[in-house]
Amino acid sequence: MTVTITWKHSMFYVLGCLFIAFGVVMMIRADIGTSPWDALHVAMGRRTPLTIGASTVVVATTVTLFVTITRRRLKYALMAVPIVLVGVAIDVFDLVIFARFWPNLITVRIALFALALAIMPLGGSLLIISTYPAGVFDESMYALMHLFKTQRLVLVRIIQDATPLTLAVLITWVSYRDIGTAGPGTLLFVVLVGPLLKTYVKSFRRYLMKLNKMIDHTYLKPVGTKEDIDALLEEAIEHDFKSVCVNPAWVAYASDSLKKSDVLVCTVIGFPLGASTTRTKVYETEDALRNGAHEIDMVINVGWVKAGHFDDVEKEVRAVKDACGNRVLKVILETCYLTDDEIRRASEASFAAAADFVKTSTGFGSGGATLNAVKIMADVAKGRGVKASGGVKTREDVEMMIEAGATRIGTSSGVSLMQGKTTESDY
Repeated sequence: MTVTITWKHSMFYVLGCLFIAFGVVMMIRADIGTSPWDALHVAMGRRTPLTIGASTVVVATTVTLFVTITRRRLKYALMAVPIVLVGVAIDVFDLVIFARFWPNLITVRIALFALALAIMPLGGSLLIISTYPAGVFDESMYALMHLFKTQRLVLVRIIQDATPLTLAVLITWVSYRDIGTAGPGTLLFVVLVGPLLKTYVKSFRRYLMKLNKMIDHTYLKPVGTKEDIDALLEEAIEHDFKSVCVNPAWVAYASDSLKKSDVLVCTVIGFPLGASTTRTKVYETEDALRNGAHEIDMVINVGWVKAGHFDDVEKEVRAVKDACGNRVLKVILETCYLTDDEIRRASEASFAAAADFVKTSTGFGSGGATLNAVKIMADVAKGRGVKASGGVKTREDVEMMIEAGATRIGTSSGVSLMQGKTTESDY
């Protein structure tokens, strides 16, 4: 989802921080943490001279420093900003508002706990649609993946959750030699309620991002018949996908069939190898636009990227973009053949040539989209488009790609993904 910096988004950001802080106070007052990280905040706030809000800032600063050093980019230091605001808001609520009046009644605790469960996802949803880097702990997850050179997201999340919870228990044990507030209640919440809250937050994210409008519903097989394309178009209309992506020979037919719908027509240029001449790609683009295409997905010259000829890459992308005019241009990098540095430099060259998106894969290479590739592309994109395509087989894959920075999903299995089913398709 692409956003721009506006006062409206700034307001969403501030309100999101306040809602989250208010929810955290509710959880703390009920002696139950909202996550392993909040268990650590509570333990530090209750067992050290720090306030709970200040301990939140300390933890966020530490994690941000780890991410900044591991990723070797100073801009990651900005990720502490949202958590610092949350920490300050927690102290304002906790020390000023609740210090004055707090009835120690179990019914009130339960009511406020329920209120926290209701408002925290709302705060998270407001942060999602703001323009600020709110995901300091998500970034630490990707930093761990980079450090351990792994794509095993589940393993990294276990490490992430186990570390703060272990520290919380150690702090309480050293201070009082008992479990304290970092113990039974928090453990129960982390094991049982925490995952439910995460699911709740994801439902907000799906609603706000309108998943169907992030999907380019795709059929690019060379054996496609009119019946295959008709089925694709009917599914796209039924689910109101962002676009259909078809081979150039089907653009005019798809455009005519979809003219009464909101579904766009996308096609591929220089597909699937990217090794045709620039003049050929430009002509293909002009022909596709004349036939009614709204968006163009061009394959980059992978050989030029491997040879380090990024000036040539930029010139070719610019030539195709000039042919596109105000139509959307997505540049397919075919990341399975590229190193991390080549992915970054190819993305930089594409955006320097005014491309609107960079895209991971054709689906016909040796591999599809990976979280690492999407993250690198999103780092370069800075609010412009990133399309994850190839091997996105489950709803969880989609969510992880979105978390990594994808703003569009290219798949031949859009219907299955909308229904929460697993697909075996590789593109």
